[in-house]
Amino acid sequence: MGLSALRDVLDPKPFDLAELEGRRVAVNRLELYARLRVEPVWVFDGEPPELKAKTIEKRQAQREKAREEGDEVGAARLEDSQIREAKTLLDTLGVPWFQAPEETDAQLAWWVANDHVDAGITQDYDAALYGCPTTLRYVRASGNRDPERITLERRLAEHEITRQQLVDAAILIGTDYNDGVHGVGPVRGLDLVREHGDLQAAAQAREAELPRAEAVRELFLDPTVAEQPPPGASAPDPPAARSQLARHGLAKSRAKRLVQGLGQPLAADTREA
Repeated sequence: MGLSALRDVLDPKPFDLAELEGRRVAVNRLELYARLRVEPVWVFDGEPPELKAKTIEKRQAQREKAREEGDEVGAARLEDSQIREAKTLLDTLGVPWFQAPEETDAQLAWWVANDHVDAGITQDYDAALYGCPTTLRYVRASGNRDPERITLERRLAEHEITRQQLVDAAILIGTDYNDGVHGVGPVRGLDLVREHGDLQAAAQAREAELPRAEAVRELFLDPTVAEQPPPGASAPDPPAARSQLARHGLAKSRAKRLVQGLGQPLAADTREA
């Protein structure tokens, strides 16, 4: 069972996108943030941890199967050349970007925890396992899902667990780095760590073997990150940005609005004390 099973544990709450105005956030989509007056920082994945090799192989096999079945969407893979183009586009827009040493969500979590950005925007629940205090999901220009916010400390307090116990429950359920214990879902995983205190005792109670558990726990609790602030914004190059956006199929009017929006001064930080 994957980390999507943590939804019931982390219980994301809806919020108003207007609350993002003036905030600095790590993002994955630009047009919306320009309109909201948000200062974006884009983060790219680095080298995946060795523990993720099995998951990567599984995803590659899924793409191969999709390709054989003619499923272009399922077979799609982000190529290195596309990543380089994305970085060039961000440079022309004046949007700062950063190459994480390993997992993006770990870097986001460190930045938010150390007050370098106000929130991390990602669809992955493992940002919370990495200790991200505020994670935002479904922050999109359109769609049928309301934006959601996960406030880590509040969720931990509600479940009366520590972050380490949250990680332990996730390992019992199963993550990108390990297979979980058969028959253990989010409710049972939480019950086990609350009842037995930690992962080892919970696994023993289920007579389960988790050979990679300690390594996975360490990966979440002490991940490889760059312990430095994110880069600042630079001056955009509007003509180059509009040209590159047009080459990628964005209408000229939308490209112009995007460039203008990102080039405007930002509102002051409005974080509550």
